[in-house]
Amino acid sequence: MKPLNAAFDSGLSPAAATPLPESRLELAMLAHDMRNALQGVFGGLGALEAGDPPAEARAQIQRIASAARTIEALSDVLAGSGEAAESARATDGCTDLGGFLDAFESRWAPEARARGLGFELMAERNLPAALATDGLALARVLGNLVGNSIDHSDRGTVSVAVRRAPEGGIVFRLTDEGSGLNAAALAAVSGPRGRVTGLAASGHGLGLRIVQELSAEIGARIAIGNRDAGGVEALLELPAALCIETAVLPSGRAGEKRRGLLAGLKILLAEDNPTNQMVATQMLSMLDAEVTLSADGIEALERFEETAFDLVVVDIEMPRMTGLDVIRAIRSRRDGRQDTPIVALTAYALREHRDRIAGAGANGLISKPIASIEALAKGLAEHVRRGPQAVPAPAGEAAMADGEPVVDLAIYDALAEAIGAEMMSELLEKVVADLGSARDDLAGSLAPVERGPIRSASHILISVAGAIGANRLQRCARKLNTAAHAEDLTGIADLVRICMSEIDAAVIYAEARRTET
Repeated sequence: MKPLNAAFDSGLSPAAATPLPESRLELAMLAHDMRNALQGVFGGLGALEAGDPPAEARAQIQRIASAARTIEALSDVLAGSGEAAESARATDGCTDLGGFLDAFESRWAPEARARGLGFELMAERNLPAALATDGLALARVLGNLVGNSIDHSDRGTVSVAVRRAPEGGIVFRLTDEGSGLNAAALAAVSGPRGRVTGLAASGHGLGLRIVQELSAEIGARIAIGNRDAGGVEALLELPAALCIETAVLPSGRAGEKRRGLLAGLKILLAEDNPTNQMVATQMLSMLDAEVTLSADGIEALERFEETAFDLVVVDIEMPRMTGLDVIRAIRSRRDGRQDTPIVALTAYALREHRDRIAGAGANGLISKPIASIEALAKGLAEHVRRGPQAVPAPAGEAAMADGEPVVDLAIYDALAEAIGAEMMSELLEKVVADLGSARDDLAGSLAPVERGPIRSASHILISVAGAIGANRLQRCARKLNTAAHAEDLTGIADLVRICMSEIDAAVIYAEARRTET
């Protein structure tokens, strides 16, 4: 295959998507039928998993569940096709790259193994933290490529390598050791755009044309061809403009106001944790929003009675009254204010939590810790503008890299720049207190193991660690929180001890930086 730049200049440039004629009613009905069928799939998988299957069977259950979730997401696209879908595509947020790659490998590695093939995913360590593109569309592009390779290979390994492009973007390079593309498939992928009739019979053809069209939609370039050594090679490049280098974007001068998306909005913020209160309030104030803070659910409803707000931002886990109950109480009103937009804050990433939040009446969800001022502004403004929508899944978590520092300096320094030295010192004091309290709770939960304190402490740790860029601790806390919600507590004591060790490292770091400021 030709070198990267030559491949992209050889006629395989990105295409402008050409929607096919469609009936919105028929698509909505099709989506409804798909979701009904998937209920049976998820129910059957749950019954199989409850039977404590062996490791290999459990891996296949995860494979089926991952594929079913993709179908479920696609059914939502069908149901929202037309103007609603176009609006959603225009306002898509960021895709966490580490979490995306983890989920992608979980989806396709079992598929390849079931066909007697190897599967490997290799990623350079200098990749951006996130991509400013639609994660579902990117998954469809790469999924079609990998699926074609698996379907048309009878030996070898399907490999996906992710690296930096010379111009600063990233390149996904897929190779296989199969028989390669036939003439019809090569003609299909290099032919005129927007014409798909008759391609299904060519094997590779239809999937590769879908890849070409979707690549254009997400702003990527695609080149596909046969390797001299046999098999297929595909190069998908996303430009540097779509790469977000750190989880917290540079924020300019400390204390700088950012008039724009949230300027002048009256926002009720319900959050009980002092560290999270401080971070969220400072960010909203820098965006020139008018913030009213409440420390628990009951106080939030009292403030809501006193003032008409443009938006309510509510943490889900709060004392006296949970965020879910706050949402339900507001939605049950009959005074015209029951439709006030509500966005939930949560550190939980499990689907069941998102479903409960959506069922209570939330317009949307923002995952804690809040990634950046820019992401917060865009997310909240969209909910004010667009009203109720499906609650999205929070971004996934990246795999831990060898030698990873206790705290990501890019995240820490950006936060320090955003809120200023004096407030950063105060924040670190609160962080140390929160970490110490969580550690005490974890230490007291081991003899015997108690779910409640572990859930509560890990929930706090996810937010507090993420706020300062303690990514190792945050990932450990997420795993611990998931384990505390599982039926089987085997191994959870070891996770607790690992988490306590990470807390100690984070406290030492925070104390040292607080002394410096």
